[in-house]
Amino acid sequence: MPSEVASFFGGPLAVNVFLLGTAGNLYVFQRMGFPLERVMGAKDGDLPTACGLGSFAALLFAILGLLYIAFRRSLVLVMAKFHEVALVFYCLVVLLLLFAPFDVLHRRARMFLGKKLYKCVFPLSWKGTATLRLPMTETPFVEVFLADGLTSMSKVFYDVAVGVLMLMESLDGRHSDWYDAKMKPHPLPYLCAAWPYLIRATQCLISYRRAPLANDKFLHLLNTFKYGTGLGVIVVGALPAIFGTAPASTSFLVLDGQTMFLLCACCNSLYSFFWDVVMDWGLCQPAPAPSRDLESHVVTPVQHYPYLRQELHYKSPFVYYVAMGVDGGLRILWATSNWEWVDLVGAEFKVVMQVAEVLRRCMWNCFRVEWQCLKHGFELRPADTQKAPSLLRSLKPKNSNDKLNVLEETMTTLDADSDADDDVDDTRPLLHHQPLSPRKHATKPSDDRQLVA
Repeated sequence: MPSEVASFFGGPLAVNVFLLGTAGNLYVFQRMGFPLERVMGAKDGDLPTACGLGSFAALLFAILGLLYIAFRRSLVLVMAKFHEVALVFYCLVVLLLLFAPFDVLHRRARMFLGKKLYKCVFPLSWKGTATLRLPMTETPFVEVFLADGLTSMSKVFYDVAVGVLMLMESLDGRHSDWYDAKMKPHPLPYLCAAWPYLIRATQCLISYRRAPLANDKFLHLLNTFKYGTGLGVIVVGALPAIFGTAPASTSFLVLDGQTMFLLCACCNSLYSFFWDVVMDWGLCQPAPAPSRDLESHVVTPVQHYPYLRQELHYKSPFVYYVAMGVDGGLRILWATSNWEWVDLVGAEFKVVMQVAEVLRRCMWNCFRVEWQCLKHGFELRPADTQKAPSLLRSLKPKNSNDKLNVLEETMTTLDADSDADDDVDDTRPLLHHQPLSPRKHATKPSDDRQLVA
């Protein structure tokens, strides 16, 4: 029974933890003042709130708890006989809640998520009636962000495919050897696990095709190779289960399956860890050169922490070092989740790795959005100033006399500000494309003769 619980409840538990962690990400972004709408290319109201997403995760936890009680106590006859029904039923409930057309549970946010997921799955667009074409621009950040999150859910897609295949055999009234082995010889679960990596590799190739600079094209190719190593881990782990173990007589000709898997897993783990830290988080940058004052010839060293970057939005540098260590360790565990030794340890360890991976992804989100804001120069908006009320609303006048007084004070303040602006020397333009103000540079007549002339 513990094995059955881990197999059919590990994926739903990882989904719930991921949603709860995403709610925590939204709270951190709000407190840090990250302009999430600009980063994601969304409009006001398209993104859910931290409280709303946390409530949705709590609802899914309640549904999963009821399913677990019914599963353990055999309260539902169908679920007691066919254990995979619990997983399939949970997936149907989640899909219904996410894509329900009713104006509940942040409908605008759900529709925004559905559109972006569709663009991730099918990035091509129709030209005319029967011609498909690639997008005209590089893959937007929001689609890359969502697809990266899907790669952390690849084990969930594997479990869902296994549950659906087992349920199909149960409905047909037959239980084959594949059913008892939880569909390990079937290729469909491995294809579902590889599906998120195929999406990201496709996005990288599209960005490579549309990138204007040669350096960007090269980086997109390197990123494609990273997801190719992830696909290699899945393929090498699936081959022994699908085709069986190679005979011992041929082991001297090629590398055996375990050695090949270890090579692919090490390559993927190290490559992904390097890309997370350097490219996605912008860390491990070289120390900037000290600044020198030309007049006083004083050299001022620039503050820089080892293996980090010059500008840090989070207060403690220790957070970045801990994040790098946790990311590296969990990357290694996640890459080895397809190895045969995991079956010897037990299915419960797979659940632990699924939950650990989604928690690592939530941690990754915090630093990825921070680096995106720094890279594009987005101005932060602290949480205490994001919703500053206007003067008229903050005073809340009680009667008409109070309203008149408020209006008079407001007009007086505006007049004083305009007079102060006139007195300030505006020889320096506000923006690089604005001309200098002609007020201070107009030639004033010195006497009446010049005025008459």
